[in-house]
Amino acid sequence: MIIGGFHGDEPATVELVREFSPPRGLGVALLPLLNPDGALRGTRYNANGVDLNRNFDYNWSAESIEPSGPEALSEPESRVLYNFIEAWRPAKIVSLHWALGELDADGPQSTHLAEAMWNALSEEERIPYRLRVTELGRGQRRLQQTYVECPGSMGQWAGYGVTYPDGTQPAMITLELPYDPALPRIEPLPDDHWAIVQRRWKEDPAGYLEAVRPGVEKMLFAACQLEA
Repeated sequence: MIIGGFHGDEPATVELVREFSPPRGLGVALLPLLNPDGALRGTRYNANGVDLNRNFDYNWSAESIEPSGPEALSEPESRVLYNFIEAWRPAKIVSLHWALGELDADGPQSTHLAEAMWNALSEEERIPYRLRVTELGRGQRRLQQTYVECPGSMGQWAGYGVTYPDGTQPAMITLELPYDPALPRIEPLPDDHWAIVQRRWKEDPAGYLEAVRPGVEKMLFAACQLEA
């Protein structure tokens, strides 16, 4: 399953998922725009002012920095996605976001998928990204994953909180697009990285998509083709 538009002010994620053509013969669900009300308003939140990526029921908290809703799964968009994943049981989930420039694997079962996506990139295409996995290994810009609690996030719910009836857990990757595809991924990110990507998108959305699309499509193809 490949998801875009979790936040309405991340339009590049919507376009990249909408344009992606999965390999034939594979069962792949594409959800380009989870948050249509937020996209219409150009805001991170849905029509109720809730961050959908803080509304899931894994470590949900009313004290979240981002508005998490009156309770876990209070929002219709969150419930639709939750129910679909529970019913369809995708073995692999990739959710696109702006603009941390990383592949973030939630749960040790997700490491193999992250590696496959990373290895699909050329050295040049890896420059604006880093790889965050549970187990330390080889590779440029690869880090030991340190669990950072993001209360109510879909990624941590899927990566740590979901176990299907057959005992398996989905591999969960958050693919954060880079704030500037031409620059190496640095740590810490510039304080204005969000303003940079917003400004670049406003000035030249086609140029931004052209720069990131080849690498993103390689990663998504690798994710689709990897045996679960």
